[in-house]
Amino acid sequence: MSILRIILAIIAGYFLFAACSMLLVGLVMGKSGLFVVILGLTGLALVGLIAGWVARAIAGKMARIAGYVLAGLILVATLANLLMQLGAEPVWYKIGTLVLTAPAVVCVSLRQKT
Repeated sequence: MSILRIILAIIAGYFLFAACSMLLVGLVMGKSGLFVVILGLTGLALVGLIAGWVARAIAGKMARIAGYVLAGLILVATLANLLMQLGAEPVWYKIGTLVLTAPAVVCVSLRQKT
């Protein structure tokens, strides 16, 4: 049963990350300026925290495993996107995902339940 919870946590966390990231990209695409970059990077950090929290809540006692796998999926997908130039997002957005979103997922999943 715990394996199914881990899988469900990873899927839910990744879909939440992808949906929120698409909404955030819609806000920053075609715009420039420091405010847009700060908005985008702050949004990426929040998306990572929320996706990690959802995965942690679903995975229960196996939150660390779910967090590591979810962060790994985000890293691999973003690196592939960056290297193959698949997405239309700015490069700073993709690097922000690598530097902020994936570590935020891991940080939330490492937090002990009280």
